[in-house]
Amino acid sequence: MVGKRLATKMGIWKRARKVNVKQGDGSILSGGNYVVNSSFRVYSKSSLLGKFSLDAEVLDIGKKDVILGVSWLVENRFMVDTQERC
Repeated sequence: MVGKRLATKMGIWKRARKVNVKQGDGSILSGGNYVVNSSFRVYSKSSLLGKFSLDAEVLDIGKKDVILGVSWLVENRFMVDTQERC
């Protein structure tokens, strides 16, 4: 998910119909009628760690810019230790 402020900076396009997004706690965020299709780079100090695609729903997520789900992290080969998360 991407916040509206960041999505505007990245460039957004309107989807044909609204979608609902199920969150990790089981609650539903509705009204995601915009999507951002872009890419971003991750740096550590001055070295590039990687470039990643981002196809994300644009929703009101408060002051957060982006929320990356576990499925996105796994798909992009990030280590996810679910036992130590809580």
